[in-house]
Amino acid sequence: MPNDIFTVQDVQDLTAKPKEVPPAEPVRKNEQPEFLAIKSTFTPSRGDMGGGFCVIFEGKTGRTVFQIFWLAKPYAAGQIPEVGKGWRNFVKALPQMGPLDKDWGERLQGQLKEILNIDEKKKLYENYTKVKIRQLESILRRSFETTSQCVFTATTDAEPVSRNELERAKVIKPLPPSPEELARQQKEKEEREKAERQEKEKEEAKKEGNFEGTIIMCTPLVDPVRGKASSEIVPGDIIGVKIEGEGTSALVQKYLIENNIEPLFPVEEIKETVGKKMIYIKISDEIRGYVNITKDIKIQVKEQPNQAKAKQGVSFMGDVFFFGLLGAALIGLLFVIRYFFL
Repeated sequence: MPNDIFTVQDVQDLTAKPKEVPPAEPVRKNEQPEFLAIKSTFTPSRGDMGGGFCVIFEGKTGRTVFQIFWLAKPYAAGQIPEVGKGWRNFVKALPQMGPLDKDWGERLQGQLKEILNIDEKKKLYENYTKVKIRQLESILRRSFETTSQCVFTATTDAEPVSRNELERAKVIKPLPPSPEELARQQKEKEEREKAERQEKEKEEAKKEGNFEGTIIMCTPLVDPVRGKASSEIVPGDIIGVKIEGEGTSALVQKYLIENNIEPLFPVEEIKETVGKKMIYIKISDEIRGYVNITKDIKIQVKEQPNQAKAKQGVSFMGDVFFFGLLGAALIGLLFVIRYFFL
């Protein structure tokens, strides 16, 4: 907000009945108040005008963030706002002093701005003792009396105000978060999105797999050297996975660790959709795991006995073929030596 007194319209807007809002959050504990509110009323001891004001400024800079000035003429000897109450209640009570007089209000506003300048506000923030407030009150009263030719009785008080309170009242905007706070918010967002994604995938897995038991999420163990491409995985393959999540997932993971069991489970079923492959593995009769594959990767696969025998057979035939060629080459070499040298 600009460092100027509010206009008449601003005053009317600020003192209008607010819309219903949710309860405000509690003020942060141990928060050092950064702002100071000066509240004052000047009621006529002789004359027909009276009023009050509230100015809130930042202590270190003297920058005004909120201010309201109400001058009523004729003054209605109604309820006078109590400066000892909170600044919001004080501001709402100012219109009860009588109808706003714009002309006289603007004249006294100028006096207030000159007296409560930036340097004076900084000094007040550093030392707002009762003596200092009484001195300010006396200066304001004399200045207003000189301008209006009306004798006043003034009452003034100071109230420290926290940044959190002004943010909740929408007087100032919240400060941009620090890098640490941004990192924390980003982490929380990613964790929340991950949890939502896992829950959605779990529901999809139940629907697509037509399985009535418990389904838990798993992540494939990648083996870029000896692994098998996910596009080539078929039912019956035993693949390595990492079990993620809480609840049943955590219990299964704990059981595997305590019993020194490798997380290798047989593939039971494979469902494919556009850009996604769902691999279902059997963990037990009541528990099934699912692996969501979105790109082709090499997954750790346990070598089964029949695969080992097949590899051994291939290796044996390869050895026979190699030694057969070697023998033929030796016989040919002997014929060449005999022909040329014997």
